Amino acid sequence: MIVNSALDLIGKTPMLRVNNLTTPSGVTLYVKLEKMNPGGSIKDRIAKHMIEHAERIGALKPGMTVIEASSGNTGIGIAWVCAVKGYPCEIVMPDTMSIERRKTLIMFGTKVILTDGAKGMNGAQDLVDEIVRQSPSKYFAPNQFGNACNIDAHYSATGMEIWDDTHGDVTHFVGGMGTTGTLMGVSRRLKELDPAIETIGVEPYPDDPIPGLKNLDVSYIPSIYDPRMIDRRVRVSLRDAEDAARLFALREGLFCGPSSGAILSAALDVAQGMDEGTIVAIMPDGGERYLSTELCDDEQCIECIERYGISCSLAKDVV
Repeated sequence: MIVNSALDLIGKTPMLRVNNLTTPSGVTLYVKLEKMNPGGSIKDRIAKHMIEHAERIGALKPGMTVIEASSGNTGIGIAWVCAVKGYPCEIVMPDTMSIERRKTLIMFGTKVILTDGAKGMNGAQDLVDEIVRQSPSKYFAPNQFGNACNIDAHYSATGMEIWDDTHGDVTHFVGGMGTTGTLMGVSRRLKELDPAIETIGVEPYPDDPIPGLKNLDVSYIPSIYDPRMIDRRVRVSLRDAEDAARLFALREGLFCGPSSGAILSAALDVAQGMDEGTIVAIMPDGGERYLSTELCDDEQCIECIERYGISCSLAKDVV
């Protein structure tokens, strides 16, 4: 396949049938591999959508700088889209985000501005608002948390991809609670096609954060969030999220990030409560951006291997 631009590679990501993790015999579980987007995550979809919409309506003009608050993936998506289109880019992120994300942004020529990690994404967004307020003609801020394009990107594409690839057989959709754009867009599309489809939102516990996910009971609620689009919310611990990510690598051969692990963990729990049906779970990104985090800590990986009795050369006692 030959394409004219990296932008043409966004979307139409593959779905993998989960074969080696336990689900009831009548339940099929697919994971949609958003790491296969050119920037490595699902956020490539909304980055392109938000920037091109801003160009069409005249909110983003040549010479302007794109600035966004991001914990990583949206920032990376915006950074490389800006590189292709020739816009300067600045990303504001909490200083607790992994070093891999910062270095990736720098590779795309992006200016990285770090904020106090204790203030989370709220602190990063507050700084973006202040910068734009001081120089409104210089900056365009997509504002993923309040931009309807975040929903539209998934309503117009991701949701239809899931419907088409399952031939309309999907019964349950599982996604993460972050900006909520994926959940809102995909759920709206799928429920229009079949109102019986159940949407499950995955979130961390309030005192146990997972990168890329938010607990809306204690976090800023995105203006694009509509609770009517979600049938139930499931909480996952960081340990279960990381264990699921490790098991996915060890048993299915693909390396995913902690938010993907959380969504997979929730999807497996949902499956256990079903007799039959087809679940589609979104995997927002891969694990390569978390090599310096506890997800890839040697000792914790070995403990996980031994806890689940997996035969692996890393294990101390399992042969």
